[in-house]
Amino acid sequence: MEMEIITRHFNLGDEQRETIEASLDKLERFSPRPVESLKLTLAHEAGQFTGDVVLHLKNHDFRADASGIEPEFTVNDLVESLRKQLDRFKGKTSGRQKGEEGGLGRAMLDDGGVFAASPEADTEGFVLKDLGIDDAKAAFGAGELPFLIFRNTANSRLGVIYRRSDGELGHMEADGD
Repeated sequence: MEMEIITRHFNLGDEQRETIEASLDKLERFSPRPVESLKLTLAHEAGQFTGDVVLHLKNHDFRADASGIEPEFTVNDLVESLRKQLDRFKGKTSGRQKGEEGGLGRAMLDDGGVFAASPEADTEGFVLKDLGIDDAKAAFGAGELPFLIFRNTANSRLGVIYRRSDGELGHMEADGD
C-alpha cells in the first residue's frame, strides 16, 4: 500500500509517525480488495488537530474527517470511520457475489429453485428449467425465491415470474427477436 502522511503547522515525531502508520496499516484487514493508496492530511490549528483521509481501492474511494486534541486520537477516529465504511462495502460486495440479497446469484443456487443441475450434464454449471407458465407459477409459489427464471415450453423464450407490489404474481418474457 502506498501511504502518504502530510502535516500542516506541526511536525510529527518518529514515534508518533510509527504509531499512526501502524493504525493505518490495520485497515487492509478490513478491505475486500487490496488498498492501492492512502493519503492522510493532519493539521494543527487553534489547539486542535484536524485530519482527513482518502483510502483508494480499485474503482472506489473512501473518505473520512475527524478532529481531536492529539494527532493519535484524530487518526484513531479516522481509522474507525474508514473501518466502518469498509465493513459496509465488504458486506455489499460479498452479498452480491454470493447472492445473499436475493437477486440472480441466489436464484441460480441449486436448491431445487430456479436452476437445477442436470444429472446427465457433464458441466459444473446450471441448466435452465423448461416449464409452462402455470407450472412456473406453481414452482414459484412453492419456493421462497424473489423471482423465478425459466424457459417457456410454449415458445422457448426466457420467462420470469415475480411477485408484484399488490401481492399478485407477475410474468415477463424476453422478446423473440
